[in-house]
Amino acid sequence: MSNGNGPVAAGGDEKAGGRAGRDAGPPVRRLLALDAAGMAVVGLVYLAAAAPLGRVLGPGTAVVAAVGAGMLAGGGAVGLVARPPYVRPGAVRAVAACGFGRLALSLAVLASGLPDLTAMGKAWTVVQTVPVGVLAVLQARAAAAVSGGGRPA
Repeated sequence: MSNGNGPVAAGGDEKAGGRAGRDAGPPVRRLLALDAAGMAVVGLVYLAAAAPLGRVLGPGTAVVAAVGAGMLAGGGAVGLVARPPYVRPGAVRAVAACGFGRLALSLAVLASGLPDLTAMGKAWTVVQTVPVGVLAVLQARAAAAVSGGGRPA
C-alpha cells in the first residue's frame, strides 16, 4: 500500500523503482488525459481565434491569446502527468490544486470586473467553471483514494 508518496500503479500493487503503488487503474490516467486534451483544445482555439473571441468576449486579443497559451501549456503539463504507467498521487493533487486555482481566478475576474467582459464573456466565464470545478474535485478525490486517504474514485 502506498504511503502517499509512492507512485500510483496502473495495474495493481506493484513495485516501481522499489516503491509500492496502490492501484489507481486506468480511470485516474483517463481523467488526467481528458483534462489535458480539453485544456489543449481550448487553448488552441483561443490562440487560433484570439481576435474574434477577444471582441465577442470582451477582454481583447492579447488577453485571449495569453489565456490560450497558458491553457495549451497547462494541457501539456497535465498530459505529462497522465503519461507514465505509475501516476504519483502528489502530481494528481497538484493538478487538482491548479484546477481549483483556475476556478478561483475565474471567479475573481468576474467579481473584479477586470477585464471588461461583455455579457457573453461573463456567461462564458461562468460556464467554463463547471467542467474545471468538476475535474478538480474528481482529481482531488482520486489522489486521496490512491494515497489511502479516501474512498476509491
